[in-house]
Amino acid sequence: MNKIYFTPGPTELYPEARRDIDEALKNKVCSINHRSTEFMDIYKNTVYSLKKLMNIPDDFHIFFLSSATECMDRIIQNCSEKRTFHFVNGAFADRFYKTASDLKREAAVVKTDYGTGFNFSGIEIQNDPELICVTQNETSTGVTIDPQNIYDIKEQNPGALIAVDIVTSAPYVKIDFNKIDCAFFSVQKGFGLPAGLGVLIVNAKCIRKAEYLKSSGAGIGSYHNFLTLLENAEKYQTSETPNVLGIYLLGKVSDYLNGRGIDTVRSETEEKSDLLYGFFERNTEFTPFVKKVSDRSKTIIVIETGNRQTEVKKKLSDNNILVGSGYGKLKESQIRIANFPMHKAEDVKRITEILS
Repeated sequence: MNKIYFTPGPTELYPEARRDIDEALKNKVCSINHRSTEFMDIYKNTVYSLKKLMNIPDDFHIFFLSSATECMDRIIQNCSEKRTFHFVNGAFADRFYKTASDLKREAAVVKTDYGTGFNFSGIEIQNDPELICVTQNETSTGVTIDPQNIYDIKEQNPGALIAVDIVTSAPYVKIDFNKIDCAFFSVQKGFGLPAGLGVLIVNAKCIRKAEYLKSSGAGIGSYHNFLTLLENAEKYQTSETPNVLGIYLLGKVSDYLNGRGIDTVRSETEEKSDLLYGFFERNTEFTPFVKKVSDRSKTIIVIETGNRQTEVKKKLSDNNILVGSGYGKLKESQIRIANFPMHKAEDVKRITEILS
């Protein structure tokens, strides 16, 4: 029996991905010139399909980078000159914050204990930031943030740009892009594709900020600054030779997901999530790490296993199911179970049966 990857990313490939990879190799997609009409058609289809899937407004631009981590770099460089503000509730939110510090921004931060959400009513943003960074779904801890809280932050800070990490919640998460300024994800998680492609979604305000920074002499990066990316994206091209296969496959998977219907994908995700959380709530040995139900991610389920983590992972692996370890300081005492569109309900049920 084939192993099934419930790891947080890379994860199980989307079912049709193998066929699409074979087809791409057969048609020599990996050999086409990135200035060619063939590539421009691939880029155009992927952008169209992704915008339809995630309800991204027409006036937002989609850039293709190497990873979500690179997206953090480019956002800090192009959307801030001096001051940023960060909500940190896990390792990847902390990476966003440290990226700003490494790029010499005056980075203010509010932190919460791992496994808990924020009390947004008690947070006052005082450093007049140009950019506010929020990790909507924290991959390391399984804590999610209700998008409405992000919209409220935007409303309360109209002068700031809002950047949102949706790395492990896309395409499930329902974001109103008119109420944020940019978002990003990578394809090896919710889209079930090989790693090596980051997707950055930005509006005109981000572009204007980059234009202002460049005109004032600030450094906004070289070939991957927003202005160069936009100049090429408007021609359905990229600044350099890109991951053509990754862009091609992302378009294909977006087409499949559109065919299934995003509402169906969301309801299936919630049903599988309820099955997992329900099982571990009833279990006397292993418990969900995130205690408050409204703070629990639907796509990254983090379970406390204590000193039995190795045993739990082995029992699942012996039955051809692979889950992730905890992250960072929690690596040895937790498991993380991904719940993405390619994960089937019957396989989720198997997890509960194996651990019963």
